[in-house]
Amino acid sequence: MVPDKRDLYRWPWSLNDNPIGWVEVTDICNIHCKGCYRQRLVGHKTLEEIQEEVLFLKRWRNVDNISIAGGEALIHPQIVEIVDFINRQGIKSFILSNGQRVTEDFLRDLKRAGLTGIGFHVDMLQKRPHWTGKNEIELLELRQNLADMVAEVGLPPAGFGMTVYRDNFPYIPNILRWIMKNRGKVGGATFITYRGAETSGVDYYLNGHPVDIGDSLSYMTDDAPEDIGIKSTDVWAWIKQNFPEYEASGYLGGTQSHDSFKWLDGYMLCAGDEILGSLGKKSMEFVQVMHHLLFGTYFVYLKGNGPAASAFLLGLVDKNVRRAFWRFLRNPFRRVYGMSVAIVQAPDLLDDGRVDMCDSCPDVTYFEGRLVNSCRLDEYRKFGQLVTAIPRRERELA
Repeated sequence: MVPDKRDLYRWPWSLNDNPIGWVEVTDICNIHCKGCYRQRLVGHKTLEEIQEEVLFLKRWRNVDNISIAGGEALIHPQIVEIVDFINRQGIKSFILSNGQRVTEDFLRDLKRAGLTGIGFHVDMLQKRPHWTGKNEIELLELRQNLADMVAEVGLPPAGFGMTVYRDNFPYIPNILRWIMKNRGKVGGATFITYRGAETSGVDYYLNGHPVDIGDSLSYMTDDAPEDIGIKSTDVWAWIKQNFPEYEASGYLGGTQSHDSFKWLDGYMLCAGDEILGSLGKKSMEFVQVMHHLLFGTYFVYLKGNGPAASAFLLGLVDKNVRRAFWRFLRNPFRRVYGMSVAIVQAPDLLDDGRVDMCDSCPDVTYFEGRLVNSCRLDEYRKFGQLVTAIPRRERELA
């Protein structure tokens, strides 16, 4: 079972008109995540370097938001100044963090600097002090602590990301139920399917010459293909099976495969413990087009809590919202809230050696005067260009 692209809105983003700019302020991290895309090579960037990147993305990317990433963004000694600079550019700032350094006082400093939001990456395969070996249910305690701190200082509801492996795939519905329980504190979840560059059965080349990759890229893996082959549609189907009212409404396809879903985004409308329904493609099209018309940019993150009962107005253009509104009227004395659900499928190496990337990738970053995909940045940092992967069976046939 897969979604029908005719029922989804293809995000209108492009390389030069995209809501997100990705800025990595450091490549140092204080924990280890399986499949991490980044190695430590240069340490913390200077504030001047980061400011240059932000201004480049503002000019050439037309961003609405800067995703501040790493490494671990919160260990940068000038992270507050970085947020302040982004805020003074009239751009939203969203920090991606593992949460290890989070305190209420730290969050208050970031809020005063103008931070728009924060998302935490928590999953059971991380090597995290005091939490290593815990499953996703046990890690709900950690997620709760982080969500409570964000709510206490008055920042917008936190987001939570989870890399999806075979081991934690069954827990996805538990994460969403926990988010529903924490409505007002948690705004949604992002599920990123695990990918790695295979070491067996694949040869790597630079400018047509063989190169020994070895362990020079942190995302090299000897995992079996089935362990790195979970698709966004697998996650979509599992959520749909557990929450029938869930619908995805927007997507990005791949650069090589016409049938791939690299990003699948949905927004569920809930009241109490009931899922009333989901925004449909017409709602997503309407809000993107109107935001661009009124503010000049497309968007991903809203300031504040985002639409709740006011989202029912989208029923004027969206039959999905109309159905959700009629469900709401059965018991209208409830507070309506929204829950975003994003699913991301990382790059795929195809059988013929092509790499299926995210079309109009939102997580593009700055490198030496150009825009590159952040998930493959280490190839540029270590080799100056992308590495070409050719499966041996394909090379033998040639």
